[in-house]
Amino acid sequence: MSNKAPAFQLYAQDFLTGVMDLTMEERGIYITLLCKQWSVNDEKGIPKKGLRLVVGYDWESLPEMVKEKFVDNGDYFFNNRLLKIVLDYKNFREKQRLNGLKGGRPKTQNKPKKTSSMKIEDRSMKKEDEVIYPYTKKEFINIWNNWKIYKSKEFKFKYRTKQSEQAALKKLANEAENESHAVESIESAMANGWKGIYPQKIINEKQNNKKSISYSKEFQEELARKIQS
Repeated sequence: MSNKAPAFQLYAQDFLTGVMDLTMEERGIYITLLCKQWSVNDEKGIPKKGLRLVVGYDWESLPEMVKEKFVDNGDYFFNNRLLKIVLDYKNFREKQRLNGLKGGRPKTQNKPKKTSSMKIEDRSMKKEDEVIYPYTKKEFINIWNNWKIYKSKEFKFKYRTKQSEQAALKKLANEAENESHAVESIESAMANGWKGIYPQKIINEKQNNKKSISYSKEFQEELARKIQS
């Protein structure tokens, strides 16, 4: 009995969200390497030797954004989440094999769910180190992902850890009055070429505009009275 499933399951929307900050070429390299790791079926991961034949790069020249999704294991490298899925599947198949040798699964045991495909989860999929968004509407999540792309292209900056990104989201939620204010603050930051998000600036600008409009109206009324007198 083979310990390797013929296919793995890919959640399209989760994958697209997870590779939002990758170029199209980097996305292609990433999914190719995931497929390669699945196909080699080796706990050590993908051998670095011959990597150029697979994706056109050796390990040293592989784009940094792609390398960050894998663990360097000497002469090999692997995606940690995918490795766990591989090992879980192997353990499941081994239990099946042993039960078969015993004449079937003991009746006292619950029958485990059988699967013909496994799930690949990217850094953005639901797991222990996923960031928690302060607002759950799609508009906010999209604008936040656009903000990360903007920071990467304009300032060569990206959040190095999930913890740093979570801290930035918490800061934004604390400073913004609500979700629409947070979205407006991010849009304003990108439009003005700012390195950071400043919700208070939006509030100050609105207050200044109100004052300006008020003064202008008073001036016009005073001028009208003088003309009439």
